[in-house]
Amino acid sequence: MKIPKTVKIGGHIYDVAIQAREKENGVNKLGSSSVYQNKIWLTNEQPQSQMESTFFHEIIEVISALNKLELSEDKICILENQLYQVLKDNNLLK
Repeated sequence: MKIPKTVKIGGHIYDVAIQAREKENGVNKLGSSSVYQNKIWLTNEQPQSQMESTFFHEIIEVISALNKLELSEDKICILENQLYQVLKDNNLLK
């Protein structure tokens, strides 16, 4: 799957940037997002499959924030992994 430069979520266009690794509290992050800046950042130092999964993770984070779902990080990780597996296993990623 090719990661797009922009993605529309909830009617808003988010810029997607692939950049060098960032750290938060000394821990390497694979991605992050901001509903205030309409941006998603992905770390370029990860395998393609992990980047695709991280992209879905950040989309779910944005959906949760926009809709005040207050999903925990654990639940977002479960949704990310399961969604990615379904899309990958059924050849739905292009």
